[in-house]
Amino acid sequence: METAELAAMAVAVMTATATGAAGAVGQGAGTAVADVLRARLAATDRGRVALNTLHHAAEDPAAQDMARSAVREEIEADADLRRQLQLHLTAPGAGATGSLLITGSRVSRSPIAFGPLTVNNTRGGRMTIALVVASLLALVAMAVYGGVELFVVDDSPESSQGDGARHAVRALNVSEVKQVVPDLTSMPSGWSRSGSVAAGTDNGCSAAQARFATNNWNDGSTRTVWAEFTVWSCSSQALTAKGFEELRANVADNDKATEISFPELGDQRAAITHYNVDLDETTADAQFRVGTVLARVEYHPVPDAPEWNAEFEQLATMVAARAQQTQNA
Repeated sequence: METAELAAMAVAVMTATATGAAGAVGQGAGTAVADVLRARLAATDRGRVALNTLHHAAEDPAAQDMARSAVREEIEADADLRRQLQLHLTAPGAGATGSLLITGSRVSRSPIAFGPLTVNNTRGGRMTIALVVASLLALVAMAVYGGVELFVVDDSPESSQGDGARHAVRALNVSEVKQVVPDLTSMPSGWSRSGSVAAGTDNGCSAAQARFATNNWNDGSTRTVWAEFTVWSCSSQALTAKGFEELRANVADNDKATEISFPELGDQRAAITHYNVDLDETTADAQFRVGTVLARVEYHPVPDAPEWNAEFEQLATMVAARAQQTQNA
């Protein structure tokens, strides 16, 4: 079996588990494939990003393509892994009791069996079937046309289905991203704007940034407190999720980084405090993803009064709400 075919079939199994479409993946070959791949991918930075992206956007073509690429790289580097996957993915499907029998164009009952994998006859399951079929057809075409690369990432803006307009997911343009960063009327009292909103593109993603200052915490020993908001929106959830992982890793690498508690905002979130040696101050830094929007809130220097955390969370929660509202529009 060719490496591309093996990787496509393996990711189809992982996609089924991520979407909850595989009713019998928890048995036999499905479990073995998922466990082996997760363990291998979790051992590398690229693999961890691919796993996390697939977990949060399993039906996104870009997430699937990222996972296929990572799995393919592992297969090419490890002959034992190839043998394990071939063993599980080409095992005969005898004994799939209670499975669906397809005759002609009519189906009955609920699960659909593909050798070692059984997929529930649900919307997510049917998408998994489509992925497997499309992958196999692409491989046939590759053989006919001399191995032309046919796996194309679809990074077009998409809308989430099943969550309703309240949780709409779509890419934002530069003008819309500017609406996500706070304006002066949405900030707590006592804050003032520092400069104008900067906007443009960053690595193909729409981006905007705004900065505010306050002396609310000035008790004679605390300097002016600054709040900086940076927002990006990429063309797909998968690309934004990848950006979140890269940003989180970069921020966590700061001197004396300490993770802090943070509200359950959006799809992914992380928050730390870290000490800036050059400025001789402690900064609070939060990053979170809401659909295709990635936001970062920097708050510094952290005041001595313990109430600062409540204001920091208030600012982040406001931006997360604005990110969702803008995608809903």
